[in-house]
This record gives sequence, C-alpha cells and structure tokens, in this order.
Amino acid sequence: MTCYLVFDCGCGWIGLAAREGRLIRSTLPVQSRDQALARAGLGAGCVEDRSAFGDLPGRLARYFAGERMDFSDVNIDVDSQPPFIARAQRAARSIPYGKVVTYSELAKMAGSVNAARAAGTAMARNEMPIIVPCHRVVASNGIGGFSSGLEWKRKLLRLEGVDVG
Repeated sequence: MTCYLVFDCGCGWIGLAAREGRLIRSTLPVQSRDQALARAGLGAGCVEDRSAFGDLPGRLARYFAGERMDFSDVNIDVDSQPPFIARAQRAARSIPYGKVVTYSELAKMAGSVNAARAAGTAMARNEMPIIVPCHRVVASNGIGGFSSGLEWKRKLLRLEGVDVG
C-alpha cells in the first residue's frame, strides 16, 4: 500500500509518498495542497498517513527554513530504476550539505568512470529532491540542469551556502 502526506513546510506545500516503509516520492514546495497532491503522482488506493513519515516533515520544514539537515538516514526505494540510475541516486545521497560534485564525479562515485551523461540522466529522473540531493550535482562548466528549473537549483544551493552563478 502507498501512503502519502501533504503538508505546509512554511514556504509551500510538500507531498511525500512511501511504500512498505520506504520513500518513493517527494516534491519541492508548491503554492497549494492540490498542486502538491498532483505532483506527488498518487494513484488509486493511496492512504494519507502522517505516521508513515516519522519526523521527515519537520526536518524538511527546518531545511527550507535554512537549518543544516542530513537526510541520508531516510529509507528510499529506487529498486524500480535501472541499476546505474539507482547507484547514482544512492551515491548522490553521500554529497554533504553545502558541497557540490560534477556529473563526472558522481559517475565515478556510482562505479562508472565514463558515465557523466548517465549520471545527469539519473539526477533528472530523481523523484525525491532534497532526500536525493540532485541539486548538489553540477556540470564541469557551470550549474548544469535541474528538472524543476535552474532557479530552484540556485535557490537550494544558496540555501546551503553555495553560489554557482
């Protein structure tokens, strides 16, 4: 069964979804509860259950309020991803708050030295922003891309004290 939670983090509404105790989706803050529900990609049979997410909602609210937070202990599910994408998403979780790595460095961290483009694809396919900190992965010549838009990426990096232009 898929559980979900939509909550106001103080700067917008975030949607979370989990299955069997593992996070499968999170959203960045949006303007309304309905937008967060839509972006969480919930299907039929989902049940709202705040208890399924422990202290994660409070930790996300503190992160967006500017507090240094570590989400590496959050149990995630990337099992449905192709093997390299899952490895790259897991590897990205080890990038510390306030630090960045290049797509090439992430590829090495995930065990494939020449897979910088695939590392970029892995970050683009990330369905758990902040928990899998894809915003901390940049191009060797600048900020790179971000599925939610470059302004979001810049905002998240600035929040963590990183200015990449």
